[in-house]
Amino acid sequence: MTDQLAINWKRIAIETAAIVVSILLAFTIDAWWDGRKDQLEEQEILIGLEIEFVDLRGRLDQWAQFNRTGIQFIEQFLSDSVTEMDLRSIESAFTHASIVNVLDQGGALDALLASGRLERISDRSIRARLVKWPDWLEDIHTNDLSSRNYVMGEIVPFLAKYGFPQKFCPSPEIFLICSESGPIPPSYLQLAEETEFRSLLIMRRAWMWSAALDHEDARDEADKILLMLRASLKDFDT
Repeated sequence: MTDQLAINWKRIAIETAAIVVSILLAFTIDAWWDGRKDQLEEQEILIGLEIEFVDLRGRLDQWAQFNRTGIQFIEQFLSDSVTEMDLRSIESAFTHASIVNVLDQGGALDALLASGRLERISDRSIRARLVKWPDWLEDIHTNDLSSRNYVMGEIVPFLAKYGFPQKFCPSPEIFLICSESGPIPPSYLQLAEETEFRSLLIMRRAWMWSAALDHEDARDEADKILLMLRASLKDFDT
């Protein structure tokens, strides 16, 4: 009887231990799977952000270069060397003076912030930079809108009055410049002496300087964020 009781207690102890181990194992597996799902979600978020910042970085650099190139054309048009410019160079000055890009603000980061899922990113320093990023875009967006209003209200009507553009390009990538090198219309040369127009161009040039600096600063910040995103993504590969 005693031996039977001892055997029963031993069996109960083993079965209890097996149950406890199986429960602990189940909890461990669940915790591992939950952690794995969190890692996969974070990786997916980081990949989406990397794609967005690569695109943003490229556009910021493109428009910074556009403004700096335009500044050079405008400065030549305002200088004594305007008589040395050809038709395409003068039209390039007019084109850069009359085109303003307004940087859009939507994307993966906006969706991430709106959903409250930013905390899914484990790196605190990345989260801190991402929270501040919309402020960079908001400043650029506001300045671009002000510049576009100025251009559409002041520069474009003045140019249209003097016959620019003489014809529109079939492709939007050309930015209005379609004329081949040739004689410069007298009205274009008159603009170089027009005091009011020169004042408008000087103001436009100042806005372009500011825009170029803003875009370059934001581009540099985007580069830093990209480095951090890629470093975090690299950790997932190890």
